[in-house]
Amino acid sequence: MSFPGNLKFKCMQCKNCCCLEGGVVLLSQSDLEMLAEWAELSPEQFIQVYCRRLENADGKTYLCLKDKNKRECIFWNEKNGCKAYSARPVQCRTYPFWTRILESRESWDNEKKACPGINEGNEIPSEEILEQLKIYEQNKMSLQKNI
Repeated sequence: MSFPGNLKFKCMQCKNCCCLEGGVVLLSQSDLEMLAEWAELSPEQFIQVYCRRLENADGKTYLCLKDKNKRECIFWNEKNGCKAYSARPVQCRTYPFWTRILESRESWDNEKKACPGINEGNEIPSEEILEQLKIYEQNKMSLQKNI
């Protein structure tokens, strides 16, 4: 990985990352616990109401959030944005500081096609970006433990 260093990013609240066709929000155990607490449900109840299981190309089954119309996150509200914003999963909180996006300057700039906040706003120090990437990677590893 040739990390591009300091980068500019500002969330434009465009909803593209929340309403992406084919997009999937995978949940770790800690994501599930935080969301269940937010919803005032047990983890089991939360799974029944808000989740589905997905068998990925790797043959493993993952827990993910349901979507509406195979496109919108179940928590997306057109008027108010993310209903679960304060408890949103790591995948959501760390975007766009994901491994595949930070591979190179080219991959970062290419993400601009999906996210108008790329290369906008204030410059974010590389230390902060690397911390977000670390959180994302640690969470990704915990997805391997099927819930």
